[in-house]
Amino acid sequence: MENVVWRGKPVVWAFADGLAGGAILIAVSLLLPATGFAIASYIAAVGVACGILMILFAVVRACANTYIVTEESVRREYRFIVVRVEEAKYDMITNIVVEQGILGRLLGFGDVRCDTAGTAFLGVLFKGVRKPLQVKGIIEEAIEKRRLRKTPI
Repeated sequence: MENVVWRGKPVVWAFADGLAGGAILIAVSLLLPATGFAIASYIAAVGVACGILMILFAVVRACANTYIVTEESVRREYRFIVVRVEEAKYDMITNIVVEQGILGRLLGFGDVRCDTAGTAFLGVLFKGVRKPLQVKGIIEEAIEKRRLRKTPI
């Protein structure tokens, strides 16, 4: 069993597109009955329900993801109805990228992407982690420790 160096979850604000989209859909839907069309109330009800579902889906996406840094690899686990695990061993990581948008800079979160070479997937993305530069440093330190353990004396 690998020792866990760091474990985290994304912040809900990282899924702001779903939160904002749902809120806008609800707001627009609530304005529809004012048009006076008979069917507008039914369309508004569907719009509000879809907006609520969009917001709930964004929250579920945040809660279902877990990001893990071990002594050997980085891993993203998604567990909600289905289970999906993405893992990249340190030997395969070629680049670590931190991205922060305006909202992320203001609220202190961002994305950490570990690019890989020689694998069937592009890498592992830690979307919306708190203190992304610190998380990048933790990963780099774990990679260096792994490299030193493998180097013969």
